[in-house]
Amino acid sequence: MPSTRELRARIKSVKSTRQITKAMELVAAAKMRRASEATLTSRPYVRRASEVVFDLVRRPIEGVTHPLIADREVTSVLVFAIASDRGLAGAYNANLGKASLSFWKEQEALGRNVRFITMGKSIDRLLRKTGANLIQSYPHTPTHPTSADLVPIGKYMVDQFMGGKVDQVVVAYTDFASLMTQEVKLKTLLPLKPPAPEHPLDDNRHFVYEPSPAVVLEAVLPRLLEAELYQCLQEALASEHASRRLAMKSATDNASDMIDDLTLTYNGVRQGSITQELAEITGGAAAIGA
Repeated sequence: MPSTRELRARIKSVKSTRQITKAMELVAAAKMRRASEATLTSRPYVRRASEVVFDLVRRPIEGVTHPLIADREVTSVLVFAIASDRGLAGAYNANLGKASLSFWKEQEALGRNVRFITMGKSIDRLLRKTGANLIQSYPHTPTHPTSADLVPIGKYMVDQFMGGKVDQVVVAYTDFASLMTQEVKLKTLLPLKPPAPEHPLDDNRHFVYEPSPAVVLEAVLPRLLEAELYQCLQEALASEHASRRLAMKSATDNASDMIDDLTLTYNGVRQGSITQELAEITGGAAAIGA
């Protein structure tokens, strides 16, 4: 049985830990609010932009097409995996890593060559440990991302795809559904695929594209890819902060439960010590009186 001094030291230590986890929970909650607002605000724009662009592709205008939307036999895959550069976020990084490795093994079983671009230290360490073909690494996830942060990555993806060095580009990220729900997804970025339209454009309307539909596609499709990348990064950041908030809340609650248990044990040990002292005093007095 530990002494009262040891129990007091443990209670003090756990209280200090609880203060830290509570502070981290509050910080994660504030970051999650900002990230989720940015995520939910940009979602409609990206989806609507994609619908408009692919409405142009679907229309038989001068046989308009573009290599970025052309399907071809897949022999080489480029995966952009977005995780965190910090821990203490529950199963956030582990789930992303597990999904990335599983996809890699599935593609290898089909005879396809898989290469990775990573963002975040955790996924970088995991893939290096497992011997994956890692061609680019961005160890730090931007705190307040902008589209400019993703321009070099998007340009590299387009160059690799247009040059025939990869036949498919996939992004592995965690989709933000709510504070309690985040889901790892693997989304095909190239070739670009039209979404299921929520508000289909009227096929009876006619549009004039200047200088031409082909030139418009040439300019817009790379920008659409960057918008998709930006949205995936925003989803991943919101998911990371939500996971960290839940993890820190759980740690804070566990610390409170431990403090209660230790306090109960401390009170029991202290009461037992007092009872023993009283018994010794009473026994001593009785012996003297005898």
